[in-house]
Amino acid sequence: MAKVYALSEVGTSKPLKLLNCKDEDKELQSILLNNFDLLPGDQIDPEAPCRWLLIKREMPVPDPSTGTDRWSIDFLFADQNATPTFVECKRYLDTRARREVVGQVLEYAANAQYFWTADDLRSFAELTAKENGTSLDEGLHGLRSEVVDSVENFFSAFEKKLKASEIRIIFFLEQAPPELKRLVEFMNKQLGTVEVLLVEARQYELEKTRIVVPTLFGFTEQIRQIKRDASKQQSRQPVATDWEGFRQNAILKGLKPEDIAAIGNIYETCKSLNANVVWGRGTVTATFSPKWPWLHASVSPFTVFANGTLELHLIALKTSDRATKFSEAFGNRLVASGVNLPQNYQNAWVTLSSDDWISHSQDFLDGLKEAIQVSQQM
Repeated sequence: MAKVYALSEVGTSKPLKLLNCKDEDKELQSILLNNFDLLPGDQIDPEAPCRWLLIKREMPVPDPSTGTDRWSIDFLFADQNATPTFVECKRYLDTRARREVVGQVLEYAANAQYFWTADDLRSFAELTAKENGTSLDEGLHGLRSEVVDSVENFFSAFEKKLKASEIRIIFFLEQAPPELKRLVEFMNKQLGTVEVLLVEARQYELEKTRIVVPTLFGFTEQIRQIKRDASKQQSRQPVATDWEGFRQNAILKGLKPEDIAAIGNIYETCKSLNANVVWGRGTVTATFSPKWPWLHASVSPFTVFANGTLELHLIALKTSDRATKFSEAFGNRLVASGVNLPQNYQNAWVTLSSDDWISHSQDFLDGLKEAIQVSQQM
């Protein structure tokens, strides 16, 4: 077992004391609850690191015989691709961490397929967000998902993946027994769309400070490629990748011709303003998001949906003086033109229906041009 050393200012080393957890709730579940990144998304997928949304801690799982809640999974997460992620915590000294926990979690997943619905999952996620002093909309925006484009579609995709057994199971321990590591790797080779992973979160003590080092087991590059190929076979194409696809989707969504024309004008204006127009990867509702790299490398000021919905992302444009100036100028112009924005629109993710904003589309464009001009003068 490799040791971890602390180096002093003069270069001498001191081995850190390895800790074995005695209280699963305090020493495993609680630290994971407060630090989702201990599930190392960059180790799971180096090309597109996983980001996490907590659906519920102690997620109830019904008994197939009675339909009443019988078990619970320690954590149910979703990543930015709406992949259901079951996380079970076990102490190294818990003998159930050897083999029984694998069958236990597989049983949870098998029963969850039949009982959990998109509406149930959304309700749990909304309650979890509220308990944490935030909102589900903010949580989903934090995922920066490119696959789904609304709360409704996100949980619809989650449910479909669950039913199709396109799930991820993670065992979270401070130290993993060798037989469990071998079992996890074996299962990963045999199961196509099911990822079975083990995160060994070794814990050390240094001058009363606890240090956690999470390491992923269960994935080799060969296994990673098997999972990618299996996922591609089940994946669906986005509903639109250009304006014509967006327009056709808007017609199917029942958007009025004059509203489609107004949105088309916004699309063309954004292109004329040198925006990088990014098409959403949603499979139900088409979207586009114009991005200006000099404002923000990855965030768009807004996203337009084919059903007429507009999302404002001004809260995310606080990363530079130029982006902040743009956000303030754009928001002030929208308010002045009569768009009904909430008082905290600069510090919240704002969603507007077609009735709320399309009638002000020319003012919207004028405000966009003005904000770009003001911010470029800095």
